[in-house]
Parts: sequence; structure tokens; C-alpha cells
Amino acid sequence: MIQHITRLCGHEVPGTLLGIGDDAAVLQPDPQQQLVISTDTLVAEVHFRASDPPATVGHKALAVNFSDMAAMGAKPQWVLLNLTLPTIDVAWLDPFIKGFAQLLVQHNVQLVGGDTTQGPLSIGVTVLGQTPRAITRNGAQVGDCVVVSGELGGAAFALQHPGSDPSCDQQLQQPTPRLDIATQVQGLATAMIDLSDGLLQDLGHLCQASGVVAELELSQIPHPPVIRQDPRWQEFMLSGGDDYQLCFTINPSDQARLPADCQVIGVILADGDADQGRVRVMHQQQAIDTRAGGYQHFTEAP
Repeated sequence: MIQHITRLCGHEVPGTLLGIGDDAAVLQPDPQQQLVISTDTLVAEVHFRASDPPATVGHKALAVNFSDMAAMGAKPQWVLLNLTLPTIDVAWLDPFIKGFAQLLVQHNVQLVGGDTTQGPLSIGVTVLGQTPRAITRNGAQVGDCVVVSGELGGAAFALQHPGSDPSCDQQLQQPTPRLDIATQVQGLATAMIDLSDGLLQDLGHLCQASGVVAELELSQIPHPPVIRQDPRWQEFMLSGGDDYQLCFTINPSDQARLPADCQVIGVILADGDADQGRVRVMHQQQAIDTRAGGYQHFTEAP
């Protein structure tokens, strides 16, 4: 199985001194760059359905990690894959690896190792990337604009209405990591995070790290018009998760430099009453209830 995966993921990149085939990979990062490392685990029936097309599962397993790289302003370069399978099912494995490998080639990234084992279906991916300067969550300043890329809520809509809208289905099953935006906002974004667990929760993490509060205007948040078919559309947009867009802050004087696919949705304010939350959403000058929050693992934990 390892040899089969290696054949399908044979793309090579500079800086790899030793890839798959030994006890560890040997890499040579650029000394002028910062090394950025991220890891994620996807578990069947939690992050994807076992019945989902395996090619889309392979794509998403890698895309969500590339999204973390984008959130740091980094370009992914190397990947490790840990794959746990109940059995060696070539009919599932082949399209999974091909979906995974297609994204590797698209972004010029090399698979340099990992692990295979038997057990309940789960996928672990570790990505290593490089950047001249990492964009962190803790740099937002009072007066900064809050910006998002793309549209929010489509993935959550697709989860509730599979097959209703092809573009929303695509966003859920085969999200596009916004590495293009990450490149364009280097030197522009003061803080950044990717939106995996919902705008309210993820922006809340950024505000917590920066010691600030965000105030958003609901009407400014971009979303696919189709989600308004569901009365929960605001919940999808604010808390649905799985969007894998970027949310970042910029100085107001830099708005003219924003990439075309980005929209100002709010402003950063000074830290106030913690009981009011880190993110407040306004609509027609009235605060709206945002207690839905976002996705959390271990919700029963104390």
C-alpha cells in the first residue's frame, strides 16, 4: 500500500533531501524563511461521511491543512499522511489518493512520509510550509477593519440540503484553500485566521488573542443567495463552519489594496465587557442574538 501511495504521489519539490522510504524525511528549509507546521485529523462520521466520494475526502483532507497554511500567510511545501483504514480497499484508496495527489501537484507540494495502520477510518495530515513572516492571530489593532474572503454559509447549507446547489456542495466537499489571498495580503493583514468552525467562533479566537472586540454588520457579510431558502441562513453564515475562507484585519487606510474577492464586514473595537462576547453582530443598528456559537469537539467535556 505504501508503494502504491508513493507511486500516485510522486511529485517532488526543491528542498527535499530524502523523502519516502527511510525512517524519516530529510528537508532543507530556506534559511531566509520561517518554517510553519500544522496538523489535522479527520475522522469518518465526524468530519466526513464514510459514504462520501473518496476523491473528495482526499481533496478535503489536504485542503483543510492548506487552509491553515494560508491563515499564517505561508506556502505549503511538504506533507505527511497518516492513514488508518479498516481494510485495504483499493476501490476506495485509489480515488482517495488521486484526489489528495491532485491538490499536491496543483500547489507544488511533496508528500515526504507518514504512516499506515489498521483501525477505524481516520486521516491525519501534517503540512510544513514557509513564509517570510507568519501572520498570527494576535496583531489586530483598535480601529482595524475586519475582512473576509469569498462567501460564508454555503458549506453549512449543503450539509443540510445535499444536492440542492452544486456550488455549495463543492464548498463543503472540495473546499478551495485560499492560498491566493494569503499571498496577496502579506504585509497588509495585521492578524488572520481561517474559518473552519464558523465566523463567530474563529473570529472570536482572533479577538481573544489580540485582546480586542469585533463588531460586524450582518448586511455586509457575503453569502450565496441560495442559503436564504432556509430560515436558518444567518446561523449558517455566522456559525456553520467548513467555509475555509480567510478572516483578517487591516488598517482602514489599506482598504484600496484589498484583493477583489474580499469584503470589509466590521471593525475592531477596544476590549469591553467580556460578558458581551468577543464578536458582536449588528443589523439595522440593532444587536442580534449570536448565542449559536460554532462547531466544538468534546462539547460534553467539563
